[in-house]
Amino acid sequence: MRSIARIAVIGATAAIVAAGTSTSAFAEDATIHSVGLDARSKFVANGDHLYITDMRKDGHSAIGIIERGAQYYYWNRDGVDTTRHVNLDLEENRAIALGAVIGDWSGTPTGGIIWSTLSTTTISTS
Repeated sequence: MRSIARIAVIGATAAIVAAGTSTSAFAEDATIHSVGLDARSKFVANGDHLYITDMRKDGHSAIGIIERGAQYYYWNRDGVDTTRHVNLDLEENRAIALGAVIGDWSGTPTGGIIWSTLSTTTISTS
């Protein structure tokens, strides 16, 4: 979706934003990264592509989180050094949040997430 001129990425949860765990970048970068200790999420605005990479052999899954009104969780359960690609179709000119976290799948999108490992990245729309 090339018409996405700017994307604002905010903290995945209010608690994360309040804790001040985010860093700043600009939407012109076109590629947005959220890198934690064990997981990485990458969002490419041109085409709305999400990549979730498991970066550590620890028995946990990598999870990419996108928030756009509601939160959506994309699990990569394939193990260390694997990347899951998700081709999204997001609405144009709408702010989103991007996060990376690890967890242990327990049958629900949020079950088993280890929230203390959450990493977020903030993109300014100005």
